[in-house]
Amino acid sequence: MRLLSAVAFTLLLPAITACSGLPGRQPDGPAPLFRTHINDEGSKRFTFEAAPLDTLPTRLQDDNGSRLSRSKSLLERREALQDAQLTQALAERKYCREGYIVLSQTSWKIRGECNETATRADRDAFPNKASWQD
Repeated sequence: MRLLSAVAFTLLLPAITACSGLPGRQPDGPAPLFRTHINDEGSKRFTFEAAPLDTLPTRLQDDNGSRLSRSKSLLERREALQDAQLTQALAERKYCREGYIVLSQTSWKIRGECNETATRADRDAFPNKASWQD
């Protein structure tokens, strides 16, 4: 019986480990950094530092592996991924419920301000931290 279990485990191990690389799996490494600050007037600002570099596109290839046309540069692809990650982070945290404006953006960092003014609930949920840099 033990031999049967060992054989079954040996046969299933490749199938189990193969699934670990499927799409939808979270990337290894640190998560993008998201910092918030609410000033005295109620302006809600944030800083979002992009995903780990290994998850950002490094080549000009489409998802199916074919060469992209020159119309979409590497920087545009990286910024699109960064924007998608920021949108997801804001939605998960319910920080900018009415949208935001970008104050500055680089290929690795976005500084922005929410369209809405902070409520008491916002101030409680997102207390200011000393590490904030404007």
